[in-house]
Amino acid sequence: MMRAPHVRSIHFKLSISRTAALVAALVAALVAALVVALSAPTAALAQDWGDDDDWSSSDSRNTTSSSVNNGSNSPTTPWSLRAGMGFTSDPNNFLLAFELDYRFDQYVSVGPLFQIGLEDNRSIVAPTMNLNITIPNLPGEFFERIKPNLFTGVGFAVIENEDKFGDDREAAFLVNAGFGLDYVLSERVAVGSRMILNFLPGRALGEEFFYTWEVASVKLSF
Repeated sequence: MMRAPHVRSIHFKLSISRTAALVAALVAALVAALVVALSAPTAALAQDWGDDDDWSSSDSRNTTSSSVNNGSNSPTTPWSLRAGMGFTSDPNNFLLAFELDYRFDQYVSVGPLFQIGLEDNRSIVAPTMNLNITIPNLPGEFFERIKPNLFTGVGFAVIENEDKFGDDREAAFLVNAGFGLDYVLSERVAVGSRMILNFLPGRALGEEFFYTWEVASVKLSF
């Protein structure tokens, strides 16, 4: 049964409103995270400027400065949260991406990645568990703040299409692999960009592959 034009129009408006609300929420979260994270190291460094005779404060200051300079996270902050936006291709969707990582050392971290693709009559939800390998300490004062990273993961993808005949939804096993670059702004904050190749061996609604470009992301360590 074909849908009435006014019903499709209402749904289209609701889809736009939902996407706009998600984008606004993501931007607000990123701004709040930046404000908190950028103020925290500043406060810590200001507190360290105490009595020169306080050797513990001096050691703490040296450690913090070293961490900021070499772009590595403090060992006391193994968790990181990344939020980003971009797009997927074939199918084409607006992308929201979220990742929560636990870092075992400066090289290896593990955590869930959520890719959410939104379009007027199509959506993709793809959660995976990912292994991330970071390449730290590149030579040079500028390049030491740049952190290339490689990652791969397994999970599943749910693709939903809506057309005049109704809604179709299918899920399939997913394997992904990708690479990216992070630029360290401070001890707790980095910005980056990543590209992800998503493979669906079992297919979902005829799709067996889609490409993701997370154009811009913010990573907060805590």
